Amino acid sequence: MGSWGPRTFEDDIACDWLEDLLDSDPIAFFDHCLDLSEPGALGMLACVGIVCTAEMIRGLLCGPREGLPEAAHRWLERNNSLDVLVQSLVPSTVDGLDRVLNDDSEMYQQWEDAGPELDAWRRQIESLKYELRMCV
Repeated sequence: MGSWGPRTFEDDIACDWLEDLLDSDPIAFFDHCLDLSEPGALGMLACVGIVCTAEMIRGLLCGPREGLPEAAHRWLERNNSLDVLVQSLVPSTVDGLDRVLNDDSEMYQQWEDAGPELDAWRRQIESLKYELRMCV
């Protein structure tokens, strides 16, 4: 696993996701990341997309959480006018985070394999979910 901590962007794939966001239409990119039409367990890339999208939507609605990289802070500042547009994405984002927390998701399984860090990661995701709900 290319992770060095439980926070969203303490992961190589998440950092790559952020670079992709910088070069994309944000609403279309978020919609793509939140496409939960495929049944069954989520793969790692889908999980990363959901968690990163949740982090950035939360940042637009309530301000950035601790631990976001400077590039994320700059993106949030430049795109703060998207706050109204992303409010409608919160329910599907919360549903996505629930699927990420399901023990059959690839992200959950990788954190479970990491041992005691699973609880810290799970708390981060649960906190993100709670804060998203409180922001709207």
